[in-house]
Amino acid sequence: MYIFVPSQTDKMKISLSLAAFVTVFFISLSCNKKGSTTPPDANPSNIQIDLPNNTGVVYTTGFPLIVSGIIIDDDILTTAKVEIRNKTTGVILYQQTASGVNVALYRFQWSWTVTGITVTTPATVKITATDRYGYKVSKEIDIILDN
Repeated sequence: MYIFVPSQTDKMKISLSLAAFVTVFFISLSCNKKGSTTPPDANPSNIQIDLPNNTGVVYTTGFPLIVSGIIIDDDILTTAKVEIRNKTTGVILYQQTASGVNVALYRFQWSWTVTGITVTTPATVKITATDRYGYKVSKEIDIILDN
């Protein structure tokens, strides 16, 4: 039976090898942080708004404004958001967010009964998509709200 008894030189080589291994190990761990592995947004979300389908469509108080369409994103959507904003004042009149979507194709449909409009008001319908890496894409269409 042979028993290995390391010499002083062998002990030094083992210590240096172990130190090098530990250093490389910790460097590789620090390089794999979530933020450093986010790929570029090569294929951003594609938003198609079906309704409202024309700029300048008039929606009257008391009637529903339906916002619908699809969002496609190969990087998997996490949220889809609609926002209807008064273009003159910037006030948000309606907003809703669908969270936890986690799909590549999302069909959205929101309905808001127009309220609080006393004069003809230019407004914007804005759809915002956020993918799993936090990239956001928005698309807007201008409408008119009336009493």
